Amino acid sequence: MNAGKTSLLVFGATGLLGQAIVKEGRRRGVDLAGAARKGADFAVDLADTQHIAELFGHLAPTLVINAAANTNLESCERDPGGAYLVNARAVAVMAEQCRTTGARFIHVSTDHFFTGDGPGLHTEDSPVALVNEYARSKYAGEAFARALPDSLVIRTNITGFRGWSSQPTFAEWAVDAILNRRPLGLFDDFYTSTIDADACSRWLFRLIDAEAIGLINLASRTVSSKFQFIHALAAALGVELDWADVASVRSLPTVRAESVGLDVSKAERLLGHLLPTLEDVCAALASEHRTRR
Repeated sequence: MNAGKTSLLVFGATGLLGQAIVKEGRRRGVDLAGAARKGADFAVDLADTQHIAELFGHLAPTLVINAAANTNLESCERDPGGAYLVNARAVAVMAEQCRTTGARFIHVSTDHFFTGDGPGLHTEDSPVALVNEYARSKYAGEAFARALPDSLVIRTNITGFRGWSSQPTFAEWAVDAILNRRPLGLFDDFYTSTIDADACSRWLFRLIDAEAIGLINLASRTVSSKFQFIHALAAALGVELDWADVASVRSLPTVRAESVGLDVSKAERLLGHLLPTLEDVCAALASEHRTRR
């Protein structure tokens, strides 16, 4: 790829959402480059701010999407400083580079900010609760991104197929467990608005087309517990899930924000379209699984 010829730069291009963004961008004919620790067009160490700046100088992108993050909660607890470097400080550097070059900046955040109200919906203005180092570092990243007046910050909860055999995604783990009747303990006290990565990337580009800015929830319009989600996924796969047990998210070693349902009405108004339901998401995951076999 030639320097100065890149319209879109995607950080985290080999991750779950990054792969979907790259695929959707290329489907649209966008001139893009992906950056990640390994396996992308360009290798980048997000803990090295000079490395990030050099990549901007080399590619001169007009649009930047940051889908990179340390999403391992246990890793963030063990090394809060390292989590801050990747999830917050790197975002500040990207935002500053976009400010000085005039590039548009889209930052993908998280939904891990709410607790204590079960399947309740949370708008972009709902008060947050930062219960672990992952949430603290991601919230700091949001603040750095939003300091750029025309940035777009997305809160979401995604799943899908990434293809890393050593680190299966939630969907990859769930499909394997359902089809092979593996023991399942499903949380009935952990609520999300999970959307499949492909749908999230499609709607993200639609928001970019609409020149949306600010903080926007982009997720499924259905809030479901993990128990409900995996039962719906099993139904989409044509399996009667009659062996699963109920478990609690409170059994996990790192405290989670367990009530992370997102109100997507703002995004739906901007898009002029309803976002996917739980059944839509599970049908899309089942279809993708069949095409990957």
